[in-house]
Amino acid sequence: MKSLVIPVKNIGRLSEASDALLTRTPGTPGIGLIFGKSGLGKTTATAWFVNQCNGVYVRALSTWTPSSMLQSILRELDVAPTKLRAAPMVTQIADVLRVTGRPLFLDEFDYIVEDRKMTETLRDIHDISSVPIVLVGMDGVQQKVQLRDQFVNRIAQWVEFKPVDFEDCQLLSKSLCEITIKTELLRKLFEASKGVIRLLVIGLDAIERKARTLGVSEIGSEQWGNANFFLSDSPKAKKRGGY
Repeated sequence: MKSLVIPVKNIGRLSEASDALLTRTPGTPGIGLIFGKSGLGKTTATAWFVNQCNGVYVRALSTWTPSSMLQSILRELDVAPTKLRAAPMVTQIADVLRVTGRPLFLDEFDYIVEDRKMTETLRDIHDISSVPIVLVGMDGVQQKVQLRDQFVNRIAQWVEFKPVDFEDCQLLSKSLCEITIKTELLRKLFEASKGVIRLLVIGLDAIERKARTLGVSEIGSEQWGNANFFLSDSPKAKKRGGY
């Protein structure tokens, strides 16, 4: 299996939204929100785009406070804080971002969205620096952020990551696999994955390893049999008092 980022439709939507933020008219809102269920490729796609635009990537933690968030951003900027108070750090971050023009990407936004101080701190960074800020969170964060009136008004791009379709599945197979997977087997994998790209990649890898074991360059349902696409099943809990 090749290690590549494939331009599935979710990647296309992210790229279009991010480009719109990067080229927006000065003075207009510049925050983007990426959201969707687990396993749909949000973090991988974001990491890819960060590299494309020389962005600053920061992953939020559940233990963050406004101060620790600001220190983490400064650390990723490779800048030492001049003072450990919030106001000077906000100014310092905004100044560096404005001078460099680097967009800020913040993953695991779910840990921040319900904390008014942290969302307002991010709004300050956006307003002072004028650089795009792209936030990444789980499905449901798009409703939670609506409670932050002043913050939500800065969100100009909303990007929902959706399950991939079969066309995307075919593209992944052709681009990642170094063997050929017959259409009927690929469709079985697609249906089993329910369009979750993380499961699709696991399944494609399992199929390719099976083909290598069999010594074939093309594999279909007959050779695959009834094997599990997604490795072993998780263990079931034992009943108390039993074996």
